[in-house]
Amino acid sequence: MAELTRQDIKEVLVGSLEPFTKAVQDDFQKVNERLDNIEGKIEGVESRLSTLEANVKWIKDNTNDLFTKLDEFISLYKKQEQELEILANQVKKLEKRIAELESRK
Repeated sequence: MAELTRQDIKEVLVGSLEPFTKAVQDDFQKVNERLDNIEGKIEGVESRLSTLEANVKWIKDNTNDLFTKLDEFISLYKKQEQELEILANQVKKLEKRIAELESRK
């Protein structure tokens, strides 16, 4: 009967482990590809988040100015409304005077 040598045992182990090692390497390659894909998606989200943060900062920075302009607009509207009321009253007075003058004739 032939004796098993260290070399024989090594060859058997290497021969048995090679397919397992190849499968593990393939699995790691797939995991790396998925991680690269996820990393790309995260970078896209970070980019959009950065844009959103910039927009929110712009809104915060310009809100005070916007409210100031809105207050001015409301004041102008109220002033115009008052002027229209005054004009309407003056037109009524003129109509009344015209009616009085016409009735005298």
